[in-house]
Amino acid sequence: MKIELLEAKLLASEKTVELLEKECEQLRKENAQLKGGKADPADQQDHFAPGVVWIGDAKSNIEKRGTRWALSVSERDGKKFSGAIAAVLPDGKKVEFSVSGTAPSMGNGLVVIESPLVGRAKMFLRGRVTNGQIALAFTGTTALGEKMFGSATLKPKN
Repeated sequence: MKIELLEAKLLASEKTVELLEKECEQLRKENAQLKGGKADPADQQDHFAPGVVWIGDAKSNIEKRGTRWALSVSERDGKKFSGAIAAVLPDGKKVEFSVSGTAPSMGNGLVVIESPLVGRAKMFLRGRVTNGQIALAFTGTTALGEKMFGSATLKPKN
């Protein structure tokens, strides 16, 4: 019962965030018109359109030396997207897992990403797109069920 209540609260919060992001975008447009200028062109492109790739580094409690990450977007539907994260671990091992989530269609905003459960491995990532880069915090479990957490900073490759 508590889980259902928390899920309902999460859904209501996500809807509130979506409404606030729409209102903020509208206010940005109005502000640009009042200033007599045009909106920043970088804010007018979808940072999560199919084909977009974000690259950067991640650090976790397991791989403290850092891991090279690439987030590629394959599908987009409104605020929802799906794709994959590929990582090259410090020992040279490569891993890839599919992800899905939500992100602003334009400009800055909240990014929420989740991987499907594969064996014991699962990832939850949450952060913000700000000034053309994503700052993420993540938590999850490895294929062996070991708990992990960390952060990543990604910038668009293309």
